[in-house]
Amino acid sequence: MPSPAVRPTPPLVPKLAHPLALFGGLALIGCGIPSYSTRLAGGPEPVDLRMEPSVLRSGQQAMVVVRSPSADSIMIASENGVDRYWSAGPRLHARLSADFGDLAPAHRYAQRRDGVLLDRLKKPATISVCKLGHCREFYHEFEVRLPERNQRTVALSGGWSTMFARRTVTGRNRAALFQEALSSSVFSLEGELAAKAWSAKAQGFFGADGGHGASIDLSRVIKQGEEVSYGVAMHLGTTRNEWLPDGSRPALADRTSYRASIGPSVMLRGITASSQFGIYASGRETLQIIGTRISANGRLTSVRIPVSLTAEKTLAFGGGPIVSRRRDALDRLSASVHLLDNFAVSLGASSHRIAWPGDQPAGDLRASEVLFTLGGRYTLTW
Repeated sequence: MPSPAVRPTPPLVPKLAHPLALFGGLALIGCGIPSYSTRLAGGPEPVDLRMEPSVLRSGQQAMVVVRSPSADSIMIASENGVDRYWSAGPRLHARLSADFGDLAPAHRYAQRRDGVLLDRLKKPATISVCKLGHCREFYHEFEVRLPERNQRTVALSGGWSTMFARRTVTGRNRAALFQEALSSSVFSLEGELAAKAWSAKAQGFFGADGGHGASIDLSRVIKQGEEVSYGVAMHLGTTRNEWLPDGSRPALADRTSYRASIGPSVMLRGITASSQFGIYASGRETLQIIGTRISANGRLTSVRIPVSLTAEKTLAFGGGPIVSRRRDALDRLSASVHLLDNFAVSLGASSHRIAWPGDQPAGDLRASEVLFTLGGRYTLTW
């Protein structure tokens, strides 16, 4: 039995399930995880070390495998002895993180000296390979790649996308009154601020088919935390749906809508999540609205990442004492992946469902719009 100070290697299969699933997903899109291999000793009793990925990063773990065919046991120990991993037999599997050898997890960032980024930290370790009571010790350094602290607080971006749309309007007994499927162009602009006590985001879009809209999101920190802060968020927005067909029904004339909501929020630098309550107005009626919004701008987070993501789910309802038949539901997801420092590929999907009550439920008027977008975006940050 190993001593209490030694960490036996945990069962391999459960621990590998998530990394293998991630590796499979990356392989499908043509990406590979870099690995590192070295021979610590040659001759008739070789010792080999393999590490995947090849460096340690904050928030990630690396799988280290040490093999020696004739060994009875193998151990990896940090220089100060705080972390030790041991296994009986000729093979050791250990999962190391960037805080290997640290007494407590620490946040470290790369620094620049004379224009040079110093982003590599070496973690010394001793690898012991034992056979019949005799142990050989090898010195090895694990490399930690440090992230650079992000000092940027403002991001401005503009993009052009191709939109693929499917639209339907149904009447009594779900009979189709209008159907179309088309593609068109959409131009969008976006500005975002991530300050210590405030975060703000303004965006607008204009479509070649006549639809356009704009919105503003504001978040104010009320309780400041070391990493996570809590506050209040507000959303103001307007949208005009030019695709709704002209008809004799007055409901189809409600092409412009206005939204205003407020609610609690959770904030990290560059990331805001909130649940909000408010009102929806179209000029003819006013509805209640509830919604959840998540926005993450990877260009403004504490450590820059090449991905930005926005998710939104809202529901406006009214016109019924118990079960409302007047509804306006919107689900939207958009993402940008930066292939270059300032250029990103953007993609998105949304589903918009509207219902206007008739005299009977079977006579309700319903409209739906499903959109997919694909395009490019140019971003400036400072």
